[in-house]
Amino acid sequence: MRAMVVRAWGQPFVEEQRPDPNPGYGEAVMKVRAAGAGLTLVNMRTGMYGGSAPRVMGHELGGDIVAVGEGITNVKVGDRCGVYFYLNCGHCRWCRNGRETLCEKHGGYVGVHCDGGYADLVCLPAGNFIPIPKGLDYEGAAMACDAVNTNWHCMRERARINPHDDVLLIGAAGGVGIHGVQVAKLFGARVIAADISEEKLALCKTWGADEVINTRAVADVATEVKRLTDGKGADAAVDYVGKPATFQAAIDSLAVSGRAVVIGGAVGTVAVTPINLILTEKTVTGSRHSTRAELIETMEVMARGLIKPVVGKRVHFTAVEELFQDLAAERLLARGALTYD
Repeated sequence: MRAMVVRAWGQPFVEEQRPDPNPGYGEAVMKVRAAGAGLTLVNMRTGMYGGSAPRVMGHELGGDIVAVGEGITNVKVGDRCGVYFYLNCGHCRWCRNGRETLCEKHGGYVGVHCDGGYADLVCLPAGNFIPIPKGLDYEGAAMACDAVNTNWHCMRERARINPHDDVLLIGAAGGVGIHGVQVAKLFGARVIAADISEEKLALCKTWGADEVINTRAVADVATEVKRLTDGKGADAAVDYVGKPATFQAAIDSLAVSGRAVVIGGAVGTVAVTPINLILTEKTVTGSRHSTRAELIETMEVMARGLIKPVVGKRVHFTAVEELFQDLAAERLLARGALTYD
């Protein structure tokens, strides 16, 4: 099979011919039909998420099961499936309590700690394959596996979006952020989208943003948010960038009882005032991916057409390096998509 391999962290992809994988006990093999690429993978390729190289990356995947090992009951040959990103135990208190992203025996990530799907075939634990519902194509399923389900978990469980909320999204035109605009609107929120160019903000308006902020054209994001909310501030603020300055802006933009949630991650610190947290009951927190149940829900919602995949550029999977360069240079709007025909 063809595989795009990172031979050492920090190096570009190289195409290799590898033997087709055979599933072991508890495993299944999927023929990949579509994949996604976002900035998280660019960061993963630096080695900051651990794992070892050489490595076949890629975790946002949709395709067909073509082989199953012994002991498999959840999927069969011919099933259309998406892929769950985390390698979790399924048995610890967090996994059993519906918070499997906090697994005590977390084994890492597909495409980082085991080979992923920037290849013709991918072999994974069968529990990482989630059937695609009727009405959703392979590309939509691939987008659901990270770009959409990350938002589903964040908006419902961490930011706790309500229909009366004003919600600030920082980095809203990126591959995860643009789907966050749709999810927040589906939850009934008024969306304030913040990003770094008019082109990016126009995309946000296209997908439902009610107000936009060009972060390079205003002196202070928090001041602009309060102007747009009649001085109240944002009931929730989600930071897809994750730099100290952007998350600080999210915190500073909050209304009383507001929730600031960081999804993107970078090194650095932010300032919070304990007495202010006490007096206003604000929440400052993070959000990790989603559970399997939330991925199932996400795909079902997308199958009904309530959330649509937003793709900024498509290339064949053997040209994945081109997408990574666009992502690193911040040239790519929305999500990158890979084809396999």
